[in-house]
Amino acid sequence: MNEQMNEQMNEQMNGAASLPFHHRLEGRFDGMIRLADVTALGAEVARRDGWYVLEPRQPFPEQPVDGVTVQSQLGSMVDEILREERGVWTTMVYVQSMEDPEIIKVFHPRRAGCGCGGSGGVLPWRVFTRYKPEPVPAWDGEQCQIPESARSGGSWFRKFL
Repeated sequence: MNEQMNEQMNEQMNGAASLPFHHRLEGRFDGMIRLADVTALGAEVARRDGWYVLEPRQPFPEQPVDGVTVQSQLGSMVDEILREERGVWTTMVYVQSMEDPEIIKVFHPRRAGCGCGGSGGVLPWRVFTRYKPEPVPAWDGEQCQIPESARSGGSWFRKFL
């Protein structure tokens, strides 16, 4: 019985390891709600090398960069998010695992206008990944248009409060 359980676990692990890149992007991610979480994530990222920095609809990089470079880029992006949101923190940074980050998706507040409305088409601003990137079919579709209300200033989060 124990041998059978080991076989099943090995099959599950091998199946997860062979997932196409675009399926990994669609998996479960946790939103960073507190700035302290993003700071801790940056420290974890800096300890790991071999990151690819992706921008949807742009050619993928051939070579990965080191973790300190990604930590710096992530920090700059969070600074811009805070400027755009006028200091109100919203969930724009997602990671599949805080303890072992391998994929981080960052969304820009001004490019996330149609996602909550259900019209889809919201693409990440950047994706940091330790997996070799492959084509992402969802990135080939039409991009959503930012609604006029989102362009006029103020975040949806601030308006909600």
